[in-house]
Amino acid sequence: MYSKDTQIVETTTGKWLRFPNHFKKSTCLVELSNQISLNIDSKSGSVFVHKKDDNQVYQPVGELFISASNNQIQCTAVQGWMQERVGNVIRGPVQSLGEGEAVKELDKGESA
Repeated sequence: MYSKDTQIVETTTGKWLRFPNHFKKSTCLVELSNQISLNIDSKSGSVFVHKKDDNQVYQPVGELFISASNNQIQCTAVQGWMQERVGNVIRGPVQSLGEGEAVKELDKGESA
């Protein structure tokens, strides 16, 4: 039996996942095959990452901030709930991809 401190929320594919009551669904909620869900806020560019715990409840583990400036894409990670920024900033040229094309070059730098 699940705690009354949880809720079930529908993903974009129609699957139902269990989250703590404080969870707020953003623009798009998707589940990845490795017991991780991504809650994407299209207005802010934030991606909230949740991982399934032993009780089958998706708990917050971090947040990604994705932005584009000039010809660069930046991604900054915040690990844990309301903790300091950690991880890497990935920068690379913004390219529109045609059929069969791939991004050819990507630089990896450290976040400040």
